Amino acid sequence: MAIENSITERLPAYTWLFLGTPKGQTCTPVVIRIAADTEEEARQWYSRWDLVFAAKIRSECSLYQYINGAFELDVSRMEVVYA
Repeated sequence: MAIENSITERLPAYTWLFLGTPKGQTCTPVVIRIAADTEEEARQWYSRWDLVFAAKIRSECSLYQYINGAFELDVSRMEVVYA
């Protein structure tokens, strides 16, 4: 049985971060993270939520978030540009 190589599958271009609350609710906003190519596509996933844009992160970004919420930045993958 052949196993598909998941690396060949195209990742969405960006990870979008929003602060959101369910529509009609007055509660503390939560951070919502969704992978999508456009902001409109990301917002469609949470159409029943009031969303406030927080960040747009490239999928190839060297910033990684662990399941426990901790972040790691791989500086060896970052490009340095001198002006």
